This record gives sequence, C-alpha cells and structure tokens, in this order.
Amino acid sequence: MRRRALGVLIALSVPAVVVLAGCGSGLSAAQVRSRATQICERGADRAAAIRLPAAPHGGRRFLARGIAVLAPEIRALARLGDHGSLHAAVSAMQAEVRALRSALKGVRAGDDPVVAIMTLQQQLVGPERRANTAWRLLRVPACVSRG
Repeated sequence: MRRRALGVLIALSVPAVVVLAGCGSGLSAAQVRSRATQICERGADRAAAIRLPAAPHGGRRFLARGIAVLAPEIRALARLGDHGSLHAAVSAMQAEVRALRSALKGVRAGDDPVVAIMTLQQQLVGPERRANTAWRLLRVPACVSRG
C-alpha cells in the first residue's frame, strides 16, 4: 500500500514540477503567446520595410538592417521568461543573429556580398527550422519564420 501511495505521489508531482519549471517570468502560457505574437508582428512589420539590395554594394546595409530588426525582437522575446519551448526558440533566433553578424563582418572585411548572403541563407536553415518548430509548439504562428 505504501509503495502504491508513493507511486501516486510521484505521478502527481511530476506534472507539477514540469509546470512550475516553465513559470519563471510569472506570465501564463496565454500571456506569453499574446506578448510573443505582438513582438513578432512588430518585427515582421519592420522586416517588411527591408528591401533586397538592387546591387551588391547594398549587401552591407541589408545585413545591418536585418540585425537591427532581429536583435531587439529577440531581446524582447527573451524577457518573456522561460516557458516551455520559448528558450529553444530564442536560442535558435540568437544563432540566426550570430550568422547575420558573421556575414556582415565578412562583407565589411571585403567578402563578396552576393556570396556572403547566399552562404548565409544556407547557414540559417538549421536555426530557422529549430525556431519554427519551437514557435509551433508554443502555438505562436506570428513568430514562425516569414522567410
């Protein structure tokens, strides 16, 4: 009987621990979804204003503007806490920004902007896929990659 009671106690406590582990910011899951949606919608509006460069020399500005949009969006999302897959989504987005910064650094050092952007597209596949998976798990379609 004691063993069964212990099993029931463990079975009941595991979900409670899982729920509490995701409650670092004090926001409910619905609040996280709502705020993340707002943040990503603002980011999408800002990103929509960035046009592909018409000439290779515009690559530097294109990359810099992408970073300028994505970095504050990530900081705002990170402040929402550590609910479920939010940490995974933010980490993947941070990897995207690191790749953007690396490409920009290369272009500033003289790399061909066209090649740098084509290489960047390949480098972003994995992080973008991870972020999209996390956002889908969180049920925040506004944050799923627009690219």
